[in-house]
Amino acid sequence: MTTTLHLRGPADVLAVLPYQLGYHPRDSVVVVSLHGRRMGLVQRLDLPPHEHLDEAVAAMAAPLAADRPESALLIGYEDTEGASSPMLDALDDACDEMGLPVADRLVVRAGRWFALDCTSEACCPTAGTLLPPDHEVPAVADFVGMEVAPLVDREALVASLQPGSHPLLTRAVRACAQEWLQVVTDGHDEHQPDLEKQRARALAVWAELLREDDAAPAVTDLPPGDLALAACSLVDVHLRDALVAWLCPGTLELDLVDPGLREQLRRLLPVRGWGRGEPDAAEVTAQRRVEARLVALCGVLPDEWAVAALTVLANLTWWRGDGALTRVALDRALAFDPGYRLAALLARMVDLAIRPDRASA
Repeated sequence: MTTTLHLRGPADVLAVLPYQLGYHPRDSVVVVSLHGRRMGLVQRLDLPPHEHLDEAVAAMAAPLAADRPESALLIGYEDTEGASSPMLDALDDACDEMGLPVADRLVVRAGRWFALDCTSEACCPTAGTLLPPDHEVPAVADFVGMEVAPLVDREALVASLQPGSHPLLTRAVRACAQEWLQVVTDGHDEHQPDLEKQRARALAVWAELLREDDAAPAVTDLPPGDLALAACSLVDVHLRDALVAWLCPGTLELDLVDPGLREQLRRLLPVRGWGRGEPDAAEVTAQRRVEARLVALCGVLPDEWAVAALTVLANLTWWRGDGALTRVALDRALAFDPGYRLAALLARMVDLAIRPDRASA
């Protein structure tokens, strides 16, 4: 999802980027596609060792070209002076070969930012410029209003999707899942009369999980049996794909979902008005709340039951334009089950920067 922001200069861009990424980058390079006043694709990569420089540049250049920006912004985050220079220089050369103008090359280090290609001491002092406090950047207020708060670093983002914060709940979910699996499997045959009943039971739980209102109970306060049922229900790939279609209009066609299941979705799940053009602040807030609840669900599921839920989450985050969380979710899913086809397909789409259409529901 591209974002229209009112940015006054490089300092504002740097203040906003952690909110775009979801965390504060360190020892990284960030490439931002610019479409006029809109920020398009935002990519981040760890600073590579010298022997992997060409590979790292190629990995970022292909999605950048696919996004077809008018220009690009290159930013290095470093703890040691000069650490990001080889990658920034190589990316600059790659943009030149593509005929893509580089709007600016910036370096962030020790709370200051430096402009590599500006020689004016008046606007870009060689000693750097202090990063502005968030409250002094109007564009940050838009993110705060949409309940966005960046984590301290990427490791914190990874940790948010790993079980560990609620070990007793995770253990209880695993025990309940063993019981639910047989129930779900018994009703999985589409010719069995219990299928509709089992799907309705699962969708009632998903309706609680996908709530976006202030009164919604915390995911970790839901019964372990409900969380286990939600995870087990995704063994039914038709139900899994229907959830993706429901959450991400344009990703999968809801019209292709079995009519009976489609009617159950409309009857049991919260009404969605997503996907009709550029979202306003209220829609973005609603999407983020649902995303946060899916993160919380994945964070209590044991690995063997998290793969499908992580893939549903990754579809939503990629549809929303959150590449960082998408990759973290897919990394965990594919680490446990490299052969999970929907996750592998989405990972390939992310690598190629193939973005889903935001179509009407």
